[in-house]
Amino acid sequence: MAADHAGHVFVVRRGAILKYDGATGELLDKIQGDDYFDDVAVLPGGGLVAASYRNRDDIVWLNSDGEVVSRLKEAIRGQTGDSELNTRVAVDGLGNIYALGQFNNAVFIFDPEGKFVSKFGSDGNEPGQFRAPGTIAVDSQSRVYVSDIKGIQVFAADGRYLRVFVPPNRAFVFGMTFNDRNELFGVAGDEVFKFVLNEP
Repeated sequence: MAADHAGHVFVVRRGAILKYDGATGELLDKIQGDDYFDDVAVLPGGGLVAASYRNRDDIVWLNSDGEVVSRLKEAIRGQTGDSELNTRVAVDGLGNIYALGQFNNAVFIFDPEGKFVSKFGSDGNEPGQFRAPGTIAVDSQSRVYVSDIKGIQVFAADGRYLRVFVPPNRAFVFGMTFNDRNELFGVAGDEVFKFVLNEP
């Protein structure tokens, strides 16, 4: 789920991006075309970036009307040689894209034009490694938050591991987003948690 500054809420359901009026809940549009979307994020200048899988893992840029503007084909497979069946995306304030490959157990960083920059993370139980990662979010300081069974791991923008914190009852968070006050919201089961982070 993502929301823009115009008050629209975007939800991915059954491969489509549903666009709602955030104030009324009215469904405004259904965006799909030839894509099967896994996740969506709002770009800082407007428009959307989405993860799509239909025989390959693509990152897709869309304008505010939901029309495809550009596409990075095999975004993760192109870096690892391994197909990614489930990708989550987040965007920082500069438009850099952070793609969490749940099967590759890594975060792949792309610049606003889609050029691969770097990746971090690997499969394992050590700090900075991932075991069954769920979702990703980026805060206003470009810190990267990745949930997995250990909790929510926090990384610097360059992938350096910073710390981990555990949600109440060790809940597994499968959806995260930040609001304009840099407060983190996480969805786990049928609960929504609000985390007030003591970081500048």
